[in-house]
Amino acid sequence: MVTAGDFPGAYRTLTAVFRVMRIVKLFPGAVPVVLWDGHAAWRKDLCPEYKENRKDTPEKRAVADAWRQQQPWASALLMQMGVTQMRSHDAEADDLAGRLCMDRSALEEYGVGHVTMVSGDTDWWQAISERVDWFTPITDKAMTLEMLGTDAAKDGPYLGPDEYLLAKAIAGDSSDNIPGVPGVGIATAAKLLRLHGGLEGIQQAVDSGTAKDKKSLAVASMLETIVRNRLIMDWKMSPPAKESASILRLSFDAEECRALCAEFGLGRLSDRLVEDSEWAAANSEQQERVTQVINYCEAVA
Repeated sequence: MVTAGDFPGAYRTLTAVFRVMRIVKLFPGAVPVVLWDGHAAWRKDLCPEYKENRKDTPEKRAVADAWRQQQPWASALLMQMGVTQMRSHDAEADDLAGRLCMDRSALEEYGVGHVTMVSGDTDWWQAISERVDWFTPITDKAMTLEMLGTDAAKDGPYLGPDEYLLAKAIAGDSSDNIPGVPGVGIATAAKLLRLHGGLEGIQQAVDSGTAKDKKSLAVASMLETIVRNRLIMDWKMSPPAKESASILRLSFDAEECRALCAEFGLGRLSDRLVEDSEWAAANSEQQERVTQVINYCEAVA
């Protein structure tokens, strides 16, 4: 199974659909599940500046507004293409990815052998495990549990997903406008965590005078910010879902796809969605696993 989602605002309907089609080609036989962002207001309550950088210029606001208008088109077209989609009004795509990827007992129970998370967001590394890896379509790079412990991981290596996430909580996340400890990057944070045995170890080392370096002192002085950042970033700490996410899927319908392409002015795409197209063949190959994946999505939604 492949999970994909969190399309940045710069992508329009055509690009979003082409990206899903490319992912299906790269992972033959996998069942794609597109995850859509809802509004997780609790994150803004914790950090009012959260993602404010996404609309801090007229150009960024124009991009976001354009995508907001076209997102329903992309969703409608993907539905007629036979692509499973998940959305929840009070959860982000990240939260849905957490539900899909971090319930190991459910993965086992429903026979989901492997999940590839498709996103440009390295926050998703927190869900990497023996059954779950990560792939970014931006640079076509992958990340696995084994690779996370090597120099293949940016600013790594890391002892595991938990260490990476805590290091990021210390450093902050400029892409989401989450401030961290000034002057402490992810690589330095990971080294300090390893040196002192975790966040509490850093605090104890500073309190005892064992650690006198500026970086350790800075981390110890901002524990409240770090704890807040972890609450925002850590999917395991997300509030319980108030309601289940919606699962959307129809069978592939070539005629409806072509009609939508004509309505949206997507002639370039229309020829790729006919009955004997490469997409139709790929869709047919997925069918025996689709019910299994939908049942799984419904169970964890």
